[in-house]
Amino acid sequence: MILAWQILPALVTLAALLLGPTAIVARAYLRWIGGAHLVRQWYRPVAWGLGGGGMTAVTASAAMAPELAVDIALLSLLFLLASIDWRWRWLPIEWTVAVIALALIWGLQTDALTTVLVQMGLPALTLLAVRQVMIWRSGKEAMGLGDIWLIAGLGGFLLPTISFLLVGLAAVSGLIEAGLRRIFQQKQAQTFGVSYGTHLCIVFIIIRHLWQII
Repeated sequence: MILAWQILPALVTLAALLLGPTAIVARAYLRWIGGAHLVRQWYRPVAWGLGGGGMTAVTASAAMAPELAVDIALLSLLFLLASIDWRWRWLPIEWTVAVIALALIWGLQTDALTTVLVQMGLPALTLLAVRQVMIWRSGKEAMGLGDIWLIAGLGGFLLPTISFLLVGLAAVSGLIEAGLRRIFQQKQAQTFGVSYGTHLCIVFIIIRHLWQII
């Protein structure tokens, strides 16, 4: 079974990197740093660097500490998801489904698959129901399906009560972002929505990892 915990997180990460828009993340960072000229010249090497770095980290952890491989793979995917949602307001299904796959692997690894399924389903289905009611009542989409998929995956690693805390704290930090954009970037604040997926990723990392350190 140890061999499975070494291989499966690496395979999920590899599939996510190959199928997902890693190059778009590279282009976003390069455009932010140096503009269009830098993007045209360097986005391919940077994309390969992002993918290679993520795979190296997951493979190394799988070889030296298999119990940490899922966490390292998850952190790699959350970095990509937070980055692309911050720039494009987009959560690619290739990466959100990979997060769900990692949660299922973690459930198998810890012999708690049934618990993980409940933890995934409760917050995701609750928010999906709220989303559909909002669409029916107002005709507006308050939350994208990408956010629902992401919450399902992240919920697999948290107790349901903590998952709802995650949703609430991410909403608060999103409102803070929106307020700051309105103050400092008025035109952009009116044009773009809040990158809620980015806030979900950041708050999740704080809750699951940094909070333990503090």
